[in-house]
Order: sequence, then C-alpha cells, then structure tokens
Amino acid sequence: MLGVSGDRRNGRYADPSEDLLVARKFRHLYGPVPSRRLGRSLGVDLMPHKICTYDCIYCQIGRTTEKTLLRKEYVPVEEVLDEVKRFLEEGKTSADVISLGGSGEPTLHSKIGAVIEGIKKMTSIPVAVITNGSLLYEGGVRQDLLQADRVLPSMDAVTRDVFMRINRPRGEFSVEKMVEGLVAFRKVYRGQIWLEILLCQGVNDTKDELQRMREAVDRINPDRIDLNTVVRPPSETWARPLIQKELEEIQTFFGEKARIILEFDRHPVSISGEEIRGRVLDILSRRPLSLVDLSKWLRIPPAELEVHLGPLVKEGKVKVRPFRDTTYYEASFD
Repeated sequence: MLGVSGDRRNGRYADPSEDLLVARKFRHLYGPVPSRRLGRSLGVDLMPHKICTYDCIYCQIGRTTEKTLLRKEYVPVEEVLDEVKRFLEEGKTSADVISLGGSGEPTLHSKIGAVIEGIKKMTSIPVAVITNGSLLYEGGVRQDLLQADRVLPSMDAVTRDVFMRINRPRGEFSVEKMVEGLVAFRKVYRGQIWLEILLCQGVNDTKDELQRMREAVDRINPDRIDLNTVVRPPSETWARPLIQKELEEIQTFFGEKARIILEFDRHPVSISGEEIRGRVLDILSRRPLSLVDLSKWLRIPPAELEVHLGPLVKEGKVKVRPFRDTTYYEASFD
C-alpha cells in the first residue's frame, strides 16, 4: 500500500451545567459536545438506536440492530423542531453547528428535509448532516439535503468485496450505486461536502483500493477529505487502526484536500462534582471514551475524572471496556 505497511446512544442523564443540555428536557438533542470536525456541535438524533443501512465493523456504538433501506418518519418532526426552538430560546450555551446524525443513519428519516428547513428558519447557526452516504442515489434524499450548509458523507471502499467486508450493507446493496449517488449529489449541491474515509488495517488500506478510492474522489470532487481510523472500541474487535505514519502517507497520496482528523482539545475549567458526573454520563451515553478522551472533551484533568469514574463504575452506571492497550468507559443501559 503506497510503500507503507499499513459524531451516540439513546438515553439521557441530568446535567445542570451550561455546557450540556438538561437531560430531562430533551429526547432528540445532545450536547453541544466538542467535535473533531465541527467544533462545538449540537447533535440532533433523528433515529432510534441503532437503525442503519450499514453494519460497519468499526462503528463505536455497536452492531446495527435493524438494517434497512426503508425511509419513514422515525421520530416526529414537530418534537425535534420544538426541542431545537427551546434550546435556542434558553440561550444558556452556544453551538458552532447543529449536526443531524446520532444513533443511526439520518437520511433514513423521510422528513429530514423538513427538519433542516425548520432549523434554518429559526437560526443562522450552520446545519450539518453526518451520513454514510448510502442513500444519496435517491433523488428525494439529494433534494432533502440541499438546504444543509455542510454534508459529511462517508466512503470507506469502492470495490465490492472490500465494501461488503467493512460496511456490511443491507442485502445486495451496490457499492457502485453508493459512489454514483455521491457524484450525483455533488452536481446539484452548492454547500460544503466533507468526505470521510475511515481506514482499517488490512481491510481498505491496500494500494489498489486506495488508488480506486482516489479515482472516485476525483469524480465526487468534495471540498475536503477527512482521513480517520479506529480510535474507539469498534463493533468488531478485529477492526484495527492505522498508525500515524501510515495516515500521513495516505494523506499525501490523496493530495491537498486531505487532512487527518485531529483530537479536539480544550483548557481545563473548574466545575462541581455533580456537574462532572452529569457530563460524564451524558457523553458516555453517546459513545465510549478513554480517560484521555474524556479529559479533552470535558476540559477536566484526568486525575479529577478518575475520582468520579470509580463510583460510577461501582454503581453500575458506567462499564469498563478494554480495547488494545487502552481502557474505555461507556454508559451502562442494563
């Protein structure tokens, strides 16, 4: 391979701080949370956990519980827009972007276009859609996303065997259809497209696959290419990350539009123990994080976090999950 060897779960917890939402008020919103790609992101969850078109081997929120191509109104549009309105009216905390993503594939929601339109009538905060890109071959989906300021689709493979291994789509879903959908969307969409490629060691990082992906990228013509790898416990333990040197060489291969996604960092702030526990539970209900991740995301020193994580583990509210040489924490839903 080119000379080298190689943005969520349902459930909310109370949090009185200004940086995270009060859990009991919102069912479909989470955050704002620091995003490696978007800054402070207010998440809008349009899907029940975990309904998706794919069952990706690297997914940090676990195996897909319902794999489908059926579009419908999975959660009521009115409820979602009411929560966004209340969040904006409270004005207790700010967001750089409002991102539609969450517990499943958001374009499966048949009224995602109405959600985007409704949000944009309320605020000038940019709206982003985080999608696996699988349904962009449908003209209706492309139309629904036209009002978004940014669309962040994925493309992890372009050959059938690799696509089936890494993304595990529903049925005989065509990788060619997925690529053509991205190409067609670029032709009609005037906003920013940030294409993410998540690389797994020995799966989609071969010289041949990367060459074919670059050819597809040239056709799609995204504004940016975000290179990622496995950084949190994946749904399949055999999904392995690339090392930094490998990512850097692949970045060079893809050219000036490519960048490696970096970890979000913040300076520590002082908050109460109750607020810390609320923040920890809220964020871990979305995704598993290491102690270092939590420290960066919450701007709290690791030693201080450990004081609060211990009791949460003993109480059964947080589970410990080893992955490679790192210990991760995740919220318990038992």
